[in-house]
Amino acid sequence: MKFGLAVTGRTNPKILERMAVKADALGYDSFLVTDHFMLPDANNHTDVWSFLPYLAAKTENIRLGTCVTPLPFRRPGILAKMISTTDNLSKGRVILGAGFGWFKPEFDGFSEWLDTKDRIAYSEEAVQLMTRLWTEKEPVEFNGRLVTAKGAVIEPKPVQKPHPPIWFGGNQSQSLRMAGQYGDGWMPIGPRWFDESYPKPSEYAEMKQKISSELRKRGYPERKFVFTSLINNAELKKVRADVDEFIDAGMNYFTLGEKARSENSIRSIERVAKEIGRSL
Repeated sequence: MKFGLAVTGRTNPKILERMAVKADALGYDSFLVTDHFMLPDANNHTDVWSFLPYLAAKTENIRLGTCVTPLPFRRPGILAKMISTTDNLSKGRVILGAGFGWFKPEFDGFSEWLDTKDRIAYSEEAVQLMTRLWTEKEPVEFNGRLVTAKGAVIEPKPVQKPHPPIWFGGNQSQSLRMAGQYGDGWMPIGPRWFDESYPKPSEYAEMKQKISSELRKRGYPERKFVFTSLINNAELKKVRADVDEFIDAGMNYFTLGEKARSENSIRSIERVAKEIGRSL
């Protein structure tokens, strides 16, 4: 089983750089950074789509992505171009973590806030447009209710074919549907990431079945789909117990969550890789 690392971008970016380089050397499969401009308790968040191309030059093998990018926050054509550029710079190592967005002041300050129904609709249209821009040679015409494009072209195309993988966050019904219909993975928050609202193992198993149903309709092989959970760091025995419970519930990829507040975080991810990751 592969194992990845998810970190908060609300910290010193040089610590994140050192952590990404260390994670690459330790065998972590992915390095995922939260994507925000503002948050309720702090606004010192690194702009992740400026930061990931920088990390691409500092690392060799580890995949680089977000956990997660709120799709309604940026115009999807521009986001698709940024992702394609990063995929080329990294030689095909980008993962798009995708969500609907939740923090209204962030949208009010830098984008446009939509109600929940429209944020979901915008996200679906955004994914449809982005995948066409990544895969179609001819100029793309897209006329959605909320997203439009006229004669848009992205060159060079992403290195990854048909396009960079999309891992959806969230655990609401529409998140599960979108993951099954459009995604290559699902990564809801897990223990200690935020609060107690995360899907517990029994709930996780039920949600996995809903995604699997959509995958069957789509003809997407379930064995290729990433089912993970962001399990935040703690005492090693506790992390291991959580990992085992979620594996029993259907998780096939372990993602360690790390706050990345200090150099201690770098030592901590080394312990987890050696004691847990490499034994899976």
